[in-house]
Amino acid sequence: MAEGTTYRDAGVDIERADAIVASMQEAIRGTWIEGTTDDFGDFAASFFPPWRDYRRPRLVACTDSVGTKIKLAAATGRHREVGVDCVGMVVNDMVTEGAQPLFLLDYIAASELKPEPVLQIVQGLAQGCREAGCALVGGETAEMPGVYHLDDHELVGFALGIAEGDRELLPRDPKPGDLLLGLPSAGLHSNGFSLVRQVVRDKGWDLEQVIAPLEVPLAEELMRPTRIYVRPVLDLFERGGALAFAHITGGGIPGNIIRALPRGTRPRIDWSSWERPPVFDLIADAGRVAEEEMRKTFNLGVGMVAVVPPGDLDRALGVARETGVEAHVMGVIEEGDDNGG
Repeated sequence: MAEGTTYRDAGVDIERADAIVASMQEAIRGTWIEGTTDDFGDFAASFFPPWRDYRRPRLVACTDSVGTKIKLAAATGRHREVGVDCVGMVVNDMVTEGAQPLFLLDYIAASELKPEPVLQIVQGLAQGCREAGCALVGGETAEMPGVYHLDDHELVGFALGIAEGDRELLPRDPKPGDLLLGLPSAGLHSNGFSLVRQVVRDKGWDLEQVIAPLEVPLAEELMRPTRIYVRPVLDLFERGGALAFAHITGGGIPGNIIRALPRGTRPRIDWSSWERPPVFDLIADAGRVAEEEMRKTFNLGVGMVAVVPPGDLDRALGVARETGVEAHVMGVIEEGDDNGG
């Protein structure tokens, strides 16, 4: 009797997917921290959170993707970097709430799951989780022919963290006169890549070419992973007098800082107070992108902003330096209702 149509004939290879998942185990187990349970392969992951360390534990949840940077990962073969990006985009949002990330789950989907790209992504996820001090407890891989183009991947992260919920231990609200400290980015991070990719296409650039004023191949510069700010942010909250933080992602510096401020206040930013990495000028010049558009699309060299009272400035700068971050004063909070851009 002739065999009928199989799932593999339809484009989904379960055996290959199972082999890919098995290859992830070493990277995933290398991230496990206290509270992680050894339930690899179960239908769900379990975790024992450190409730005893908090007066009134507060759970904080975040999710995010790496956006269209995933297209450049496919074009350059640099998939590990977007794994780190995925962690950074999620935990950097989470830590603005004063939360320590506990664990992260990932979702990887493609038209056809190929072992090497998926393994690189998971290795990047594991690297990011180790930097953030959280566990990679599992996730989902999905092969969906007809939904994604060949060689495309989707990558999404979901994380849970824990923070102090006792009001007596929470920071005060920012107020006019408080200072804005910029924590440097590693580069583009994972925002604005639809615009970046358009500029690259329009210029016809070779991704392996070194284009002035860059000192490395374009692919290396564009794929620099998102800096993970968990340690400096938590230390600045706990020891540096910081009142609030803004993760600089889509919406740029003004659009994200305003989210961390109370009503009736706005940021006044000194745009000349730091030196932008050259990749931003390259994009602006090559694409003839207006300054206002650059400011609301990219981080321009500042990946996280802390709000600090003037009296705590020296202490905050010292704490940041201890974590390897050279922060700088980039503005001040003032009374007002607009976005301060």
